[in-house]
Amino acid sequence: MNKFVCVLLAAAAAAASTLPAANAAAVDSAYIDPVSGIRFSTFDVVSGQQGVQDAAVPYTDPQRIPKDSSLQNKHSSFSPADQISEVYSHSVYSNAGTSVTRLNTGPRQNDIFLGSSARGSSFTLTGRKQISASKQISGLYNSGIASLVKRAVAGNISGEFHYVWPDSKVYTAPETVPFHRDYYGAIQYDTCSTLVRQKDIYKQYYRSIYVREVQYERGIVETVSSIAPKGIEYSIDF
Repeated sequence: MNKFVCVLLAAAAAAASTLPAANAAAVDSAYIDPVSGIRFSTFDVVSGQQGVQDAAVPYTDPQRIPKDSSLQNKHSSFSPADQISEVYSHSVYSNAGTSVTRLNTGPRQNDIFLGSSARGSSFTLTGRKQISASKQISGLYNSGIASLVKRAVAGNISGEFHYVWPDSKVYTAPETVPFHRDYYGAIQYDTCSTLVRQKDIYKQYYRSIYVREVQYERGIVETVSSIAPKGIEYSIDF
């Protein structure tokens, strides 16, 4: 890794300015890393988040569970309406909208060397090359909201991200390269925002007899910011 860092710093000597993160996909694919100042010859997102648009996660709030699970028989002299009671069962959190608020938040992590190609030649990727990272949530939330946001953005409740490069991929160094072009893979991050909608589920009883399930919409209860990993690859010319 020390050798890798030294090579990158040497290649950054000609960098004079930084591009906004939103301009990462420039027409000529050139990109200057905002943290290190290194100029990449190419920059591509190879795998982004596969979030679930209609994600929903059930959650039971322990503070709202009745301490006494037995239902009290109401006196028969009460009116029928007064003999109906509702007991909290659980809640359901759903994704009311997830969007990317900032691209390439960084810092870039888990860099791996993919290979090198001499000027005017190409190489085919060999061996298993993979990267992984975890989604990060800003703030403290209960496990239900945390699981929902991970599923809404990452596509799974663990928030884990994995990418494996295809071993048949071909990389080329054009004739304009001074000597050779080195290719690397890494993890980059985007900042996302998720609107969390809550619905509460109650069980309705007539005296002690279960009647039906009743639902109450609470609307948007949280706006959660998170840092979502994605797979990138970039190259540096020498």
